[in-house]
Amino acid sequence: MRLKLHSKRAFTIIEIIVSIVIMAGFITAVMYLYSRSSDSFKITAWKQERTAQADVFWAYTRKALEEATNKLDFVPGMLNPTLTEEPRPLKFHPDPTVAPDGNIIAWHVSKTTIDMMTSNHTTVHSVFSLAKEKRRIILVGGAKPIFLDDVVRIEFVVSSVTRTPNNAEEIVAGIAPGAVGTMLEISLTLAPPAGYIAGDLRIPMNHKFRLNVAPFSDSAPTY
Repeated sequence: MRLKLHSKRAFTIIEIIVSIVIMAGFITAVMYLYSRSSDSFKITAWKQERTAQADVFWAYTRKALEEATNKLDFVPGMLNPTLTEEPRPLKFHPDPTVAPDGNIIAWHVSKTTIDMMTSNHTTVHSVFSLAKEKRRIILVGGAKPIFLDDVVRIEFVVSSVTRTPNNAEEIVAGIAPGAVGTMLEISLTLAPPAGYIAGDLRIPMNHKFRLNVAPFSDSAPTY
């Protein structure tokens, strides 16, 4: 009677090492894909957050800028009110990107109320500004500060609104003598914080405004 012997084949050291290398490569690939997916989600969330923040910021900024006025006051005690007016131009920093933290634009708003019954005419004065705080731009002067984060570049393009002899409006580049208004273009560039996957991503924003006050260049704009 012949007995058959069955031998058990063991794994060699080389086979074990190869298996470990393959498994390590697989785990590395999975971790890389997970990391890329996580980074992609992170940058998408950042873009959505900044877009929502920008919508609110520009809405409040537009309203405040387009309400700009010179300083208006009533002559007291008159039933038929007479307004006095003092110039309050839009003050803007000539190079806001390199400006230090603080105001880069400042302007004045006067809101008048006429009471023909008692001649109790009133004027409420307010001061608004856009201020830099590192990578944040803040609208100051309203009920609460409104801000936009991750701003890395700011540019103002300013033109003057003047009146021609026949009382038509004319737009002149820069600051013109006798200006009765300002065309202001604000350009901002947003970028994600350091450490984000899309470090070279840039989001440009550009808005134009018409103000009923003259422009004035000022390296420290304030009222």
